[in-house]
Amino acid sequence: MKNILNVISNIIYPVKCICCGGSENNKIFCSRCLELLTREALAECKICKSPPYLCNCRKILHIDAIFYKYFYAGDEIKKAIYRYKRANLYYINEFFAKDMFTLIEKSDRINIGDMDFITNVPRKTKSVKYFGYDQTKNLAKLVAKYSGIEYKPILRITGRPAEQKKLTYGERVSNVANKFVPAKKMWAAGKNILLIDDIVATGSTLSECARVLKNTGAKKVYALCIASILPLNKK
Repeated sequence: MKNILNVISNIIYPVKCICCGGSENNKIFCSRCLELLTREALAECKICKSPPYLCNCRKILHIDAIFYKYFYAGDEIKKAIYRYKRANLYYINEFFAKDMFTLIEKSDRINIGDMDFITNVPRKTKSVKYFGYDQTKNLAKLVAKYSGIEYKPILRITGRPAEQKKLTYGERVSNVANKFVPAKKMWAAGKNILLIDDIVATGSTLSECARVLKNTGAKKVYALCIASILPLNKK
């Protein structure tokens, strides 16, 4: 019955390519855009010359290790993440969540069996009300489903932080300082936590979330994201 409903739904509302809007057998990426996206996943880090899934150049305070599938530099990944942020479409979330789970499952820098639970960087209440969903929460729940690790919404936002993308690095750090609090302090005590976000830019938000988690007793905090800005060569 479910398959029949899916077929009918695809006929009435055909799935279009996330990046170019074209239609190709109800695929979320047409062949051309998928090929471009695959190339972007193999882009070289400016420092270590490794692709993003092997890059270990991002160092963020309070984060024990960070993982990402893409550098936030190519046109296709930017288009795809734009759609992910603004459309609560299960198949987009599922695509990225599977990518992220596969990334940590194969990594030698983390043992997913050691993770006690998964949580996410929460979205501002104003944004959740406006869009009707919290995209990082949806992503974290799917990664939890694929990994078999429990999801817990341990963090919440207090106050009204401004949009991070409009701020300088120093302003970003100040903007998120003391803006996250634990929903239940005992949840983090002695635990290894996998923290989910979509894009890591300066890392200030991830750092603040990890600081709060560790201040409430977390043993280790790992970050898993869709994409990261390219690490900067400071030489």
